[in-house]
Amino acid sequence: MDIISEATAGLKGSTNSADTLKEKKLREACAGFEALMLKQILSQARQGIPKSGLLDGGYGEEMFQSIQDDQLTQKLAGSSGIGFGDMLYRQLSQAHVPPNKEK
Repeated sequence: MDIISEATAGLKGSTNSADTLKEKKLREACAGFEALMLKQILSQARQGIPKSGLLDGGYGEEMFQSIQDDQLTQKLAGSSGIGFGDMLYRQLSQAHVPPNKEK
């Protein structure tokens, strides 16, 4: 029974959990950035639509539209979205490979 290997076995597990936590946070950040980009695209596209005059608009409509856009873009980015978040994640995760995972 090797005391040193038993003592360092717990450290190896904590490194892996720290790496997975960092990967999870990076993936969440990339999805959030994709949601932000999708919201900007959606708001710019909506500006090109002419107003019909059926609804009087105002602050309430703007607030509702903003909340609806936030929810829609969060759902899109959380699923496959347009793939921008996944591409960003792959690029950033390759740029910051932990030393123990290098080949």
